[in-house]
Amino acid sequence: MVSSATRNQGVVSLAHLINTELTLSIKPNIWDITKPLTYSDVGNNQTRLMIPKDDAVTHILDYLTDEERLMVEDGNNQGLRMNVYDSDTNSIHQLCFKKWHSSGSYVFINNWNKQFVIRRDLEAGDLIGLFWNNYARRLHFRLLHRADEY
Repeated sequence: MVSSATRNQGVVSLAHLINTELTLSIKPNIWDITKPLTYSDVGNNQTRLMIPKDDAVTHILDYLTDEERLMVEDGNNQGLRMNVYDSDTNSIHQLCFKKWHSSGSYVFINNWNKQFVIRRDLEAGDLIGLFWNNYARRLHFRLLHRADEY
C-alpha cells in the first residue's frame, strides 16, 4: 500500500519511506560468541574448544535446564552431550560441554578435533561464531572469517 499526502496543489508520494525488507532476527548479529581460534584450540594434540567463562554462562548455560547445567558443572560428571549445528555445511555434530574445575574454564570436548578442526580445516586465527538456538535446543557454529582473510 502506497501512502500519499496532499501538499498545496500537488501529491507527494511517501512510498520511499516504506521498508519491505524481511528481517528474520531482531538482533543484527546472531553470533553471540565470537572467538578467534588459538593454537590450543586447533593444535594436533588438542581435543577441546575453550569458551570464555562469561560467554559460556551468558550465552549457553543460562538457556539450559537445571539438570543440564548440573551435568556441565558437576566435577564428577562427564559433561553434557549436545548437538552442534554447523551452519556452513548444514550438518549436525555432537560435542560434550563441560566445566574444567582445575581452571574454571568451559570447554567442548569429544570429537571437537575430528568433527570441526580437521573436517573444516580450522587454523589458529580463524574467527568462529556460536549462538544457542533455544527453539532447536542446540548450539549453532559458523566459520566467520579465515585467518588469512583479515
